Amino acid sequence: MSPADTLRQLINSQVISRLIYVVAKLGIADFLKNGPMSCEQLAKSVNVNSSSLYRALRTLASVGVFSETEAGIFKQTKMSKLLESDIAGSQRAVAMLVWEPWWRQGWDELLYSVETGKVGFDHVHGMGLFEYLSRNADASSLFNKAMDSFTGQEIDSILSSYDFSNFTKIVDIGGGNGAFMCAILKSCPDVNGILFDLPNTIATARKLMKENAEEKRCDLIAGDFFKSMPVGGDLYTLKSVIHDWDDERAIDLLKNCHKAMAGDGRLLLIERVIPSGDVPSAGKIMDIVMMVNLGGLERNANEYEALLNESGFRLTGIIPTGSAMSIIECVPD
Repeated sequence: MSPADTLRQLINSQVISRLIYVVAKLGIADFLKNGPMSCEQLAKSVNVNSSSLYRALRTLASVGVFSETEAGIFKQTKMSKLLESDIAGSQRAVAMLVWEPWWRQGWDELLYSVETGKVGFDHVHGMGLFEYLSRNADASSLFNKAMDSFTGQEIDSILSSYDFSNFTKIVDIGGGNGAFMCAILKSCPDVNGILFDLPNTIATARKLMKENAEEKRCDLIAGDFFKSMPVGGDLYTLKSVIHDWDDERAIDLLKNCHKAMAGDGRLLLIERVIPSGDVPSAGKIMDIVMMVNLGGLERNANEYEALLNESGFRLTGIIPTGSAMSIIECVPD
């Protein structure tokens, strides 16, 4: 493929992304989970134009999302199966989030972010992402499901890369709906936990803990980690939290961790660590997501070490996992 063809393919990649959004929004993968269906059947099931749906599915099948087994008949592929709603590792919410109008409006301000260094989402909405989510229940629900999709992909590789059973009480700061904490507790029957997040998030986490029969081993505490954090843990975890914030706010957050921890405690930052040079990295893409929507950033190893040193911690190691995430281990210095 010529450089011009490759560049045009990259320019037009939004077409595929948007088509994935359309079929995710319509729930096409859920209709195909029991076997192949004709485009006419699918169109009738979701009440859309059959010819237009066929053109969309044909295009997606050409890149491996669905397969056209014979004229007008489509079936699942390994990729399209990930768009089903109720499977482990479902990516349906992610596919929907990236083209929802309220999310896209922030991306429309990408040039503004590059020109000014300011947050595009804040510029267009007049408030930060987390404030916007606190005011919009539907947006918050979709966003949290999308974040769960990332966690679902990463949990097994994280648990197999670090021995959480060495600890007595693990405090997960900013732990969302508790999926990560639930996974730790299931894999470590002698460990107890504390999940700490905002009040509306803790309400959702309580339901998940109960469904997983882990509510007796995990205290759910609501609060603001920029003000204080629970004490009493021998391991503190921050998964996909530090990257949400610029250096100043991240240092404030880490200093609060330092205050809450005992001197022999440990802290894990579970984040994408940016490699140097031209090496392809999911973290480099996520870094732009942070720039436009939150004002946070992904960091390289040296930047994480400097951040930790400034906050009173000493880096003890960076452990790669089989996912895009690395485990950054540190202790109070």
